[in-house]
Amino acid sequence: MKFAVVDGIRREAAPGLIGTCPGCEAPVIPRCGAIRLHHWAHRSTVLCDPWREPETEWHRAWKNHFPIEWQEVWHRAADSVVHIADVKTLSGSVLEFSTLQSQ
Repeated sequence: MKFAVVDGIRREAAPGLIGTCPGCEAPVIPRCGAIRLHHWAHRSTVLCDPWREPETEWHRAWKNHFPIEWQEVWHRAADSVVHIADVKTLSGSVLEFSTLQSQ
């Protein structure tokens, strides 16, 4: 996940920060290595978004074409399933970026 809540503010992962998941409010820690994209990870094995896919540089680059406020918008469906929209526009359109995986 790109954003977590740190001291009441939505923040990107950075070394030394401690945050909470915007969806389930569980503790998350920053993963800021040299190989993978910087991101937040749950301290536990909590899976907030059952539709979550690994985020690639391509995926993140597309999200970054949109305002930060439109990125990673949380939704709870009528059946209580939570999903994080990659982008949700002001008009309510939801955009999902998915990388096809060859087999």
